[in-house]
Amino acid sequence: MNKWNNSLKCRSHRHTKADDCGTRRIAPRALTTIWIALIALIAGLGLMSCAVNLATGERHLNLIGESREIAMGQQADSQVVASLGLYSNAALQRYVQELGAKLAKTSERPSLPWTFRIVDDPAVNAFALPGGFIYVTRGLMTYVENEAELAGVIGHEIGHVTAQHAVHSMSNQEVTQLGITAGMMIKPELQRYGQILNTGLGLLYLKFSRDDESQADKLGFRYMVKAGNDPRQMIQVFDMLNRISQSSGGGRLPEWLETHPNPENRSENFQKEIDTLKLNLNLSGLSVNQDSYLNRINGAVFGQNPREGFFRDYHFYQPDLEFEFEFPTGWQTVNQKEAVAAVSTNQDAVVQITLAQGTSSEAAAKQFFGQQGLQSERQERGNLN
Repeated sequence: MNKWNNSLKCRSHRHTKADDCGTRRIAPRALTTIWIALIALIAGLGLMSCAVNLATGERHLNLIGESREIAMGQQADSQVVASLGLYSNAALQRYVQELGAKLAKTSERPSLPWTFRIVDDPAVNAFALPGGFIYVTRGLMTYVENEAELAGVIGHEIGHVTAQHAVHSMSNQEVTQLGITAGMMIKPELQRYGQILNTGLGLLYLKFSRDDESQADKLGFRYMVKAGNDPRQMIQVFDMLNRISQSSGGGRLPEWLETHPNPENRSENFQKEIDTLKLNLNLSGLSVNQDSYLNRINGAVFGQNPREGFFRDYHFYQPDLEFEFEFPTGWQTVNQKEAVAAVSTNQDAVVQITLAQGTSSEAAAKQFFGQQGLQSERQERGNLN
């Protein structure tokens, strides 16, 4: 039977040169044919899937339909909520949802299931997921000074979604990775250049990311003005971001190696948009709403929330759960929503404290050490408080 299979194999590869039926090389003509087929496949994907984006007017490769985009956002949303947590102020959450929905209504994709949330994170940040899921941090809410500033930030994130920046980036990466993988399959010697190729692609996508940020600024400007917010307030946001960047310590990377344009450059570009708008519109009628905004955030937690646990040197305190734990000196510690952990200086050991599954300590220990690859050397039982 093996002899019969080998005979079939030999006859089926007459277009290749072979010393025997187990070793063969692809002839140069066949290699060229494969490359042409690969290029045709990629070009075909581009021709079939390129569409004009309503927000930007540009044509982009898009291999991800709107339903898939929304599903991806929904799945990632649950992970964001689990890892960062939502800020427990229902009135403030409703306010951000209403403000975001008002802005999104002026966009080119008003029918998306737009969702706006405040995540319980002290960092000054905002981000967007595909499908219309927008997040601002508790830290950002306490740093912006009026509703127009917040509207500008949210409008910027809406711009990322309407321009489909994440979708286009993923589509480009899928096609590019297809080309690199196919190339390495055809010519195995290309594998040693894989890291260099991927590094180059990383810098390329950094450039795309900076362009995306600048484009999102322009779209955010459009949406906040359409919703009746004063765009001049965004200059203060860029100034605030610049102060935070400078006070964080250390030198900043050159702009061409960052994923965001420098705040100074963003401010300058935004001012140009404002100057152009002044020629056609009286900006004095646009809203700022400072007093009402400050009343809304009155009492909000500023900075780290000690009720979620805090470190003093290597001693961790959790006031709500009423326990404390001393980690080894020199270990790198981190306090997250779901766990507090530390990694040894040699990165060969980890200590993690988290809420256990089960109705008793014995059940929790059994469940934990029942995981593959874990083995219990010693177990102790005691009381905390």
